[in-house]
Amino acid sequence: METTMTKKTNISTFVDLFCMVLGTIITAFALNMFTIPAGLLSGGVSGFSQLLNHFIPINVGVYYFLLNIPLLILGYIYLGKKFSFYTILATSLVSFFLLIVPIKHIWTDDPLLSAIFGGVLNAVGCGLVLRRGGSEGGFDILSRVIAKYRNITVGKSNLIINTIIVILSGFIFNSEIALYTIISFYSSMKTYNIILNHVDRISLLIITDKGKEVNEAITKELHRGTTMWNANGGYTQKEKTVLYCVIMKGEMHQLKQIVKSADPKSFVSIISTQNVIGRFHQIW
Repeated sequence: METTMTKKTNISTFVDLFCMVLGTIITAFALNMFTIPAGLLSGGVSGFSQLLNHFIPINVGVYYFLLNIPLLILGYIYLGKKFSFYTILATSLVSFFLLIVPIKHIWTDDPLLSAIFGGVLNAVGCGLVLRRGGSEGGFDILSRVIAKYRNITVGKSNLIINTIIVILSGFIFNSEIALYTIISFYSSMKTYNIILNHVDRISLLIITDKGKEVNEAITKELHRGTTMWNANGGYTQKEKTVLYCVIMKGEMHQLKQIVKSADPKSFVSIISTQNVIGRFHQIW
């Protein structure tokens, strides 16, 4: 049993790393082949990196890495070790690929098409990484920390940040660039929602022999609360613990890994949940 679980863990880790590499390559490709050559700005830290590059022409990848350092430290303190490790890895990969992928037009030099396809591909890359339990760094980290302690979603925080970027692009460049940047943001947002489908909520019933360990792992790694009660197995007649937890659909992969790590023999029932009334942090 242990050997089988070890193999499954190794396969899952390999898939995680493969998606990290693929997602970060796509992000770098989107920026260096569409967004940057068209003179447009992307969202978050990469957008601020482009603004700095406009005044001091150092590669965007260098600025991206340096600006992410304090955010990565913040994420390590507040968002758990696994998320932080994957985020540090993804951030480093994005910075590296931004350095080696040439900055040039590909397929089109039309700014409208560049805005649309740059935004779509950027969201595909970020979504792949986020689906595997990490992120590509940037203000997503700060937004998730805010969401943990204040009922302000990541989407709302990012909207504020991206609005600032659009305003700055209008002042530094021109209003037309700002309008194309808005189109890029919109394309990215819609694609992001499709890939993650994270708006949906899910209720989980977790039946386990290790209720305390599973509960502590969910609280520490995912920052979600649970409700626990005692039960008896109908077949084994052994005492069990049942945990009830509500999460966002985008957190499903991370939760499955957390539960299986705490108790490989646990049983998890997944229930689609239309709405939640009460205290529930919708972090996305």
